Amino acid sequence: MNLNRFNSYSAEDFVIDENFCEIVSGGPLAVQSLKKQFPFKKHEIDLAVEMLNKLQSLEFHQSPEKKLEQWNQILKNRKKSIRILFFRIAAAILLIIGSSAIAYYQLSRHNKINQFASTKEINYANARLILVDGEQIDIGQNKPIIKYSADGAGILVNDSTEKRQLVNTDGFNQVIVPFGQHTHLILSDGTKVWINSGSRLVYSPVFKGKSREVFLEGEAYFEVTKDEKRPFFVGTNAFRVKVYGTKFDVQAYKQNNEYNTILVEGKVSLEANKGGFLSKEQFLYPDQKASLSENKEDFLISEVANIENYTAWKDGYLVFKNEAFQSILKRVSHYYNIDIELNEEIQVRRLSGKLDLKDDPERVLEGLALISKIRYAKTQNKFRFYE
Repeated sequence: MNLNRFNSYSAEDFVIDENFCEIVSGGPLAVQSLKKQFPFKKHEIDLAVEMLNKLQSLEFHQSPEKKLEQWNQILKNRKKSIRILFFRIAAAILLIIGSSAIAYYQLSRHNKINQFASTKEINYANARLILVDGEQIDIGQNKPIIKYSADGAGILVNDSTEKRQLVNTDGFNQVIVPFGQHTHLILSDGTKVWINSGSRLVYSPVFKGKSREVFLEGEAYFEVTKDEKRPFFVGTNAFRVKVYGTKFDVQAYKQNNEYNTILVEGKVSLEANKGGFLSKEQFLYPDQKASLSENKEDFLISEVANIENYTAWKDGYLVFKNEAFQSILKRVSHYYNIDIELNEEIQVRRLSGKLDLKDDPERVLEGLALISKIRYAKTQNKFRFYE
């Protein structure tokens, strides 16, 4: 994140700067670090932080007149120059109360769910639902479906098992999906999520705040229920997606060096998570893919010719159109968490076809060998394709 512009900032500039608001949301240590980076701006930073903190303490339901009255009271004991500064940004303050302060809350929730997810060691051996109190429910292996009631207390698993839980808005539920399987989840707001092999989704049983935040490790396809008053966010280790009512796929496997978002319908924005701070928003439009590598600062956005290649897994299929054989085998290897080797001369061979993602990976490999007319053999725990 390039912050060199801060060298010329006034307190007014800091207050209305999106990156500065994000830094303040990181707490006193983040602010202290910023002051060390810009020692000649300590006074302006302190004043801007005070203003943002006062904004955060205001009630959102109050009228604009009441908010201005409170601000005048806050500034009574400040120097005349500070009061003049306030009136210069009075209009901006009203906007900030409706956006920056809300963004402050959203970042706080984002940090909380990220912290929760990062402190949990996960075993992907079996498919299960983990409740707020730690209870674990076996959700089965044959494409399980989990559906929440509108209040988040009722849970229906596979249309047969009903479960009730005490709803804790500060706690989170989790769905764990092992390799070789995928799960369909319907959240309390009606949002539909398909969670892919070797993945985990962390979420609130019911969304009560000013935003809807989930955390993904792995891959999932989302169809988000539109709610203009409560934006929907998908957090990952590398970036965060803000949703504007849409259908999209997120690939965020921790062990991979590249993270992707593929947009099918609607619009999303993305912010990279760099050193605990979120970068500037970048927008994505239908039939586009945003990729972020660990050693890159910005997203690489490209056009996608065959969206189905990225999304057919949610319907239980592997689809490939004029795709390199090496790339196809990499996807199969990842889905089932198995080792696959192939001779160098056949890596670039291109194929088109459709395979059923069955529970047994060997049946999938047999189908792939048939389509490609290439033989394969199993040696101990490894599969090898050869001419």
